Amino acid sequence: MKKALFFGLATLDIQYLVDQFPEENIKVKTHPPELLVGGPATNAAVAFSVLNGGANLVTAIGHHAFVPHFQQDFSQTNIQLTDLLANQPAVPVLATVITSANGNRTIFTHHPEEVEQNQSFSSLLDEVEPEIILLDGFYPHAAVQLCQEAKRRKIPIAFDGGSWKKHLPELLPLVDFAICSHDFKPPGCQTSGGVFDYLDQQCIPYKAITRGGSSILYQTSEDQAEIAVTEVDVVDSLGAGDFFHGAFCYYYLCSRDFVDALRRASLLASQTCRFKGTRSWINKI
Repeated sequence: MKKALFFGLATLDIQYLVDQFPEENIKVKTHPPELLVGGPATNAAVAFSVLNGGANLVTAIGHHAFVPHFQQDFSQTNIQLTDLLANQPAVPVLATVITSANGNRTIFTHHPEEVEQNQSFSSLLDEVEPEIILLDGFYPHAAVQLCQEAKRRKIPIAFDGGSWKKHLPELLPLVDFAICSHDFKPPGCQTSGGVFDYLDQQCIPYKAITRGGSSILYQTSEDQAEIAVTEVDVVDSLGAGDFFHGAFCYYYLCSRDFVDALRRASLLASQTCRFKGTRSWINKI
């Protein structure tokens, strides 16, 4: 069994499925929504666990009315949780997701409150002994502390760059693999080339940009090219990028080959788009 540690956001996604996005000032009656546990790091951990038989997640849940939903999901997906807000009152991060018949989605959500973490992550890393760590950019204060301890232990760090966040200049120099979406735009960067140049300045050796159904761009010190994405009939793209990152971590630990891991992760992520929600694909792929 491979060992990975996923650090970042956990959300409760309330997903409505509609034929098409409504116009303004329209009330749409639809089927009851799905209540799904989500978040970039959480979904990545789930994909890794599906491939590996288990995964470790560090996030902030705390104590609130929705805790049983998280507990049930983590039990079913074999996620071992470290809660940064264990037994503390907390406001859950909710996301309302509207998914249309063509698989596109619109999400309404909010940023989590920062978590003050002044303890060392040394004991956690001793316990888990991860071979790779993935971050999604949330809870930056604690994330930096985790990365600093990981760097001392020479544990590779992967970064899920979904969108630019103002605290990232402190975090990015600690990263080994940066896998960013086409929405990730550092200040002054308008093109993929500009994003690669910016990541180069942070001394990140392995970089990739995912672009939905379009090809994946990647750059290493030896190579710069793109990887074609498998075409599928898209039912729901929710979580596909997150699953890509989790699968990347697993396949990288299998081969220690950056490009091979990108290619294999892309195939899995594409297949998840054939199913509704973020968990129904698990027993069908």
